[in-house]
Amino acid sequence: MTLNDLVFLPLVPGKTDFSNFDCGRNDINDFFLNDASDYQEELFGKTYVFVPEDTPTNIVAAFTVANASIFTKRLPNARKKKIGYEVHQSKGLINYPAVLLGRLGVDLRYQHAHLGPQIIDFVAQWFTSDDNKSGCRHLIVDAYNEPGLIDFYQRNGLKLFFSTEQQEREYRALDVNISEKLETRLMYRDLILLKRNSLRAK
Repeated sequence: MTLNDLVFLPLVPGKTDFSNFDCGRNDINDFFLNDASDYQEELFGKTYVFVPEDTPTNIVAAFTVANASIFTKRLPNARKKKIGYEVHQSKGLINYPAVLLGRLGVDLRYQHAHLGPQIIDFVAQWFTSDDNKSGCRHLIVDAYNEPGLIDFYQRNGLKLFFSTEQQEREYRALDVNISEKLETRLMYRDLILLKRNSLRAK
């Protein structure tokens, strides 16, 4: 199974039913079931689903995206240069526009199909296409700080903002004990490289 075998739909509050969706993570299941519609109504994020054409009530995968920014003034110079090394119009920019992939889940019944990497690529392509209605330079993920998940996102083109958790604590201005592990790690992908490669292929 690939995304091409499925239908892409926006969440419709009051109609899209997540009651049978289970991605294996209770917090993500709970978000899609109980919070996604409210987030969408309040314009905090928009959720989309992939479903089979013949059974559109059977949600195979879902994700939520929202507008975001990379606050460059709070980045150390070395990190700012790394993240913005291809930003040719960076002078005077306080923020780099971005899209946050806030939630991503694939139902347990379909996780063998490796749809997660396809969805990340789909979102990246989508936000560099002519269909995107606003500027968007980076794809951002606030990933759970688990080795398997960090590795998953790295294998799919995202990089850690910071090499150490302490650097990230300072950027986020978190008042937490240095011995406490961060719950999540910020990761990014520069979409300009994807856009340029797409233009070359035309």
